[in-house]
Amino acid sequence: MNYNLSLIISTIAGLTTCLGLIFTYFKVRNINKIIVFSLAMAMGVMFLISIKELIFPPVSYILNHNNILVSILIIILFPILAIITLNITKLFIKQESSLYKVGVINAVSLFIHNIPEGIATFASSLTNINLGFKLAIGIALHNLPEGISIAVPIYYGTKSRKKAFLYTLISGMAEFIGALITMIFLKNYLNNNILSIILYFIGCLMLLISLTEIYPEILKYKEKRTILYGLIVSLLILLV
Repeated sequence: MNYNLSLIISTIAGLTTCLGLIFTYFKVRNINKIIVFSLAMAMGVMFLISIKELIFPPVSYILNHNNILVSILIIILFPILAIITLNITKLFIKQESSLYKVGVINAVSLFIHNIPEGIATFASSLTNINLGFKLAIGIALHNLPEGISIAVPIYYGTKSRKKAFLYTLISGMAEFIGALITMIFLKNYLNNNILSIILYFIGCLMLLISLTEIYPEILKYKEKRTILYGLIVSLLILLV
């Protein structure tokens, strides 16, 4: 088994998050439009991935592989844990601006989200290198709008590209960390049930952030057409 190649594939897929920084270089007459478009696109991706990939499939797996009481407990408990996690995160954020807060919350959420992606990419690459490449490409495609959801609000909230880059880098490196954890500790113990529970928690957290943090921020700008364009692009990205 080629552990090094699997680790490299996982790391590269994660670091595509940093490409979100490109959007901070766009020069437009109305800065609000690029902020709203970027956030709407990122919100759409996060919302749709949460529902389609991170909530429904794991819930189905949990219900089919645990007794009904355990399944109900998991399904009720982890959204509550997601709410607690989000509120704890907000306590540690310096209130420089609401945009900065949105960017940091996205970075924390996506850091947690990217760890299982690193686990999945690494494990898939070990099993079948072609499957690992395909999964890495898919992850890289949706890491771009995720990177935008971190870089754009942080940059426009602080006027610092260094901060924007740092947060996208930290979020992207989570996939390397997930892969490394798998290589060292989990490769013999990880199972689909545990992964499903982790993914369900992440899905709840990302859905919560989309609806309670990003969406209210977008509405402040009153750019309905730009919001629609951003959501359409997010749908196209996921279709690709």
